Amino acid sequence: MKTGRQRRRPPTESAKPQMTSLVDVLTVLVFFLLKNFSTEGDIITPAKNLELPISSSKIKPENTLNIAISRKHIMAEGTPVALVDEELDRQGTDIPGLARYLEDKRKQTEEIAQYDKNVTFTGKLTIQGDRLIPYFLLQKVLATCGANGYSSFSLAVSKKDVE
Repeated sequence: MKTGRQRRRPPTESAKPQMTSLVDVLTVLVFFLLKNFSTEGDIITPAKNLELPISSSKIKPENTLNIAISRKHIMAEGTPVALVDEELDRQGTDIPGLARYLEDKRKQTEEIAQYDKNVTFTGKLTIQGDRLIPYFLLQKVLATCGANGYSSFSLAVSKKDVE
């Protein structure tokens, strides 16, 4: 028999982690990884369904306006501006949809340059062309780009593995 008063202990609770602390730690980790992430990798992401020609060039690409010519579409910055079949049948050396896009982009850059001295229109672009597109189509794209002030261009290629 127990006599007197018995003391009751409060029930023990399992320790719960503080959510605020966990979120803070994860946020710091994310910022650390983003800050230390190597940006020397690919600047250009090849468009879908596009097989770039192989090259042994060692020149690294610049971050410029991107034109992609696949087997079905001509795309500017991922936006389809023309159909390849229609452009192959069309007479002349310009591509109207691409010309409109390039003109608008040039005007936007020139307007921004009026207010920000760090921005200038350079007329540089990178062209990604599928290995199987006709050379005539590439000529039309180049002529359209040149007529709209984009006269400095690079052709995107896949790096050849050196064995």
